This record gives sequence, C-alpha cells and structure tokens, in this order.
Amino acid sequence: MLLRGSGFNKSLRTCLCIIQPMSSTAKADLPPLAEALKRGPDQRDISQMDLLEERIKRRTETRELNIGGVAQKWNYRSEIVNKHGLDNNHRYIWLTYSAIILFGFGAFVWVKSNVVMGRQEEMKAREEIRKSLKLSGTDRKKIGVIEE
Repeated sequence: MLLRGSGFNKSLRTCLCIIQPMSSTAKADLPPLAEALKRGPDQRDISQMDLLEERIKRRTETRELNIGGVAQKWNYRSEIVNKHGLDNNHRYIWLTYSAIILFGFGAFVWVKSNVVMGRQEEMKAREEIRKSLKLSGTDRKKIGVIEE
C-alpha cells in the first residue's frame, strides 16, 4: 500500500525507477484487480478508504453461475453467516460460560476467605483464654473454644 507523502513511497519510487529500465518492455498480464488499481500520473494515489470501499462492495455482491441458460445466484456459506449474524449464539454461549466461571471463582474466594478469617478469630479466642488462665506447656494444647 502506498501512502501519499510518506518517505516509504518516495524510496519505493526510487527503487522502481532503478529496476524499471532493467526490466523488459513487454507488458505483463495483470489480473483484473491489479489493472483496476493501476493509476496514471494525473490520478491520485489509492488510499486505504478506496480499498475498504472495494472490499465492502465485493461483500455485498452475489455470484452468478449460468447453468443451462439459467442464471443461478450463490454466496459462500461464511458470507451468509457473517451477513445475518448466525454465529452470534455461539458467542453468547462462550460469554455465559465465562460469566459462570468468573462467578464461581469469586464465590470460591469469598468462601475461602471467610473460612480463613473464622479460623483466625477462633485461634485468637483460644489464645486469649490461654493468657487469662496463664496456661503453659502441655496444658495450652488441652484448651479449645466450644460453641453451642
């Protein structure tokens, strides 16, 4: 892609000028798209918008095939699927799966943190009872908090 006013464009023209005299003078057969993109000196350079417009125009085209004098219009399956958004249900399924996974992970973290915090509170309560009773040695291990 050549951009107007870019340094790359200038260096490419220099390269083409160097290469052009060495190439043969016979005109190469260019595909129809390349012929359409060829510009004369009085025409402007092809921009990105021109290429996008061409791609959009081709996307809306339908192909025709003549079978026994009858023109049959056809498109590729992927073009029809993309045009009508037929694959959106799969996208919604994956989004739902990801939401369920995120919710499950969040619930796991919440429950796990509550369990750890509860254990820490019980440990602090046992330690305070041990301090108030001034227990030491093997007697420290015999005490625990019993909830009814």
